[in-house]
Amino acid sequence: MRCLRLLLLTLVTLCWLTACSKEPQTTEIKTADSAITAPARIFVEGQHYRTLSQPVLEPTLNRYLTEYFWLGCPHCQNFEPVLKGYLQDRPEVSLVRKHPALGERWAFDARVYYALAESGHAALATELLAFYQSTRIAQNSLPDAEAITGFFKKHQLDPEQLNQLAGSEAVLQAMEQANREMLDNRINGVPSIVVNGRFLVNDTQPEDMKTTEDYYQLLDYLLAKP
Repeated sequence: MRCLRLLLLTLVTLCWLTACSKEPQTTEIKTADSAITAPARIFVEGQHYRTLSQPVLEPTLNRYLTEYFWLGCPHCQNFEPVLKGYLQDRPEVSLVRKHPALGERWAFDARVYYALAESGHAALATELLAFYQSTRIAQNSLPDAEAITGFFKKHQLDPEQLNQLAGSEAVLQAMEQANREMLDNRINGVPSIVVNGRFLVNDTQPEDMKTTEDYYQLLDYLLAKP
């Protein structure tokens, strides 16, 4: 019954989701050398971002970003340094990661991520993305179960415990929630960033967004937006 529940939601989601979309275009342009400061301009709804019809709020957090991602997505892997660079300079901003389950492989990877999160090791997501990226580059494939077990052991984690967590109701519910939120708000690909649970950053930005600093200023603007 649990698998059927997730499958039905996945089939509905696949009807509109474009899956792994290109990372924000500013990430491919060299970052400006000047220090990041508070945004000095106004960003326009519909061009730079849109307001979600059904906010994905985190009542216990004040300033936060929500990232929808897939471990196997090359664009999510490439986007990780940009995201971490932003958060490193803003320790007051929290990151909430959500991994949808769109098909068998996505569900496998979602279980891997959420098992880590449930075990208190969500911070290993950056290392896990790097592991997926290096496997893709070296072998032109995604890590299999044996390779994932090796990753767990390398980080002194118990594979058996994580395997049990991966099949838990809590993990299934997290996967379903990620799918549902993307469907309800027509979030059409990953990586996607939602600011303070309300503002989705457009994956395609206008011509005035030329550097990673511009992208960071957009996030600052949305974090400060009432």
